[in-house]
Amino acid sequence: MLRQGEVSPSAFNLKVNLASPIGIQDIRSPSHAIDTAMDAGTASKRASVQLAAAASRVANNRDFILDYRLAGSAIQSGVLLHRGEKENFFLAMVQPPQAVPQAAITPRDYVFVVDISGSMHGFPLDTAKSLMRQLLGNLRASDTFNVLLFSGSNRMLAPHSVPATPANVNAAIRTIEQMGGGGSTELLPALRRVYAEPKAPELARTVVVVTDGYVTVESEAFALVRQHLGQANVFAFGIGSSVNRHLMEGLARAGMGEPFIVTRPDEAKAQAERFRKLIESPVLTSVKARFEGIDVYDVEPQQLPDVLAERPVIVFGKWREHAGTTPPNLIVEGRAAHGPYTQTLPIDVAADGPGTGALRLLWARHRIAALSDEEALTGGEAQKAAITKLGLDYSLLTQYTSFIAVDKVVRNPGGRGATANQPSPLPEGVSNLAVGEASALGAAVSSTPEPETWAAMLVVLAVLGAQAARRQRRQPFTA
Repeated sequence: MLRQGEVSPSAFNLKVNLASPIGIQDIRSPSHAIDTAMDAGTASKRASVQLAAAASRVANNRDFILDYRLAGSAIQSGVLLHRGEKENFFLAMVQPPQAVPQAAITPRDYVFVVDISGSMHGFPLDTAKSLMRQLLGNLRASDTFNVLLFSGSNRMLAPHSVPATPANVNAAIRTIEQMGGGGSTELLPALRRVYAEPKAPELARTVVVVTDGYVTVESEAFALVRQHLGQANVFAFGIGSSVNRHLMEGLARAGMGEPFIVTRPDEAKAQAERFRKLIESPVLTSVKARFEGIDVYDVEPQQLPDVLAERPVIVFGKWREHAGTTPPNLIVEGRAAHGPYTQTLPIDVAADGPGTGALRLLWARHRIAALSDEEALTGGEAQKAAITKLGLDYSLLTQYTSFIAVDKVVRNPGGRGATANQPSPLPEGVSNLAVGEASALGAAVSSTPEPETWAAMLVVLAVLGAQAARRQRRQPFTA
């Protein structure tokens, strides 16, 4: 390692080519000074970014972070196309506006699916109760909600969703507070019951699964969530100190949402607030994207979720031209707060600019992730053949494929290799103490034991003291 303040002799540079289906509004880096070049026009969809040439700070001692913003003042849609040698790929995006006025927010309905099985007894269920108090407490009076408690069986607190009045929220919280963990856990029947509840097209429904993840569940759970994306958004809260992350992250990916992990009761408030910010402003429900003038196939996802203020909707797939006379268009349909919404976007099949070759890899990665989630959930290697084929066809790293570097050219015939040590710079803000160096004044680094070491020493002393006391009591009394 280089020492604190030493400049690395190695050079570092980085360049990003950014291609977007929607006009780029802003690009910045909170970590590095950058130079940005954008195509001409007020709604440029392409930009190049590189480290600033005259930057005074060292560049290779911290992560490079690039933030970019696409959102404008209204819902926007866009398409990127890539024409390949064997297959053509596309990416379609529906982007929410940057700021959503209250009048543009569609009515909201929440169904909380809460695990009360035996594995939740104690700390996980106590944490779940704290989380539910936070989640229910954040509902608006105009919202509706219901709670489904599940273990080996399941039951709804109300036959149908009820308004989020203080009386209904308090009644739900009191019922949850009285629950104790017990029984097995059957998630799939609980999800099927939720999806069996009818939903009005103008309503944005969000399903919140609260569990430690130790459930009896089949791969059909992910398929069920994907098939009903147009009916409900799904978010997963993992509760406990050792959450089944395969299930929670897989549910979140299937539902195009985020996993929320709560390991301690004091984390419930912060995670509930993060969830509220993510889903509080649905702007488009019952979303459908269809294409005219081109044939699309192998589309992921097959059903689309709601467009939320903090979440765009992204669709990957493959396309091919057909001989019809209909001009190529992307048509986005849905329901907004003011009524039906339709946007028609012309597609230029000849527009295949630089940077779009990544679309084939994005599609393949998305497909591999879905197959890997299903395999991790059920165990075994049921998807091994499909994952391996995708990894080999698209030259991607998977759990079954690797990268091997083969150099066919002899660079130094008959010679001996030389070793060159290239020290790494200390991360920015880290002192020499991180690598055991003495301080700038020459004082040795303190070897004071860690708190865990002190605790172990005290335990040993206590045991030795108890043994000494027992020996003392066994000695005969003498005057």
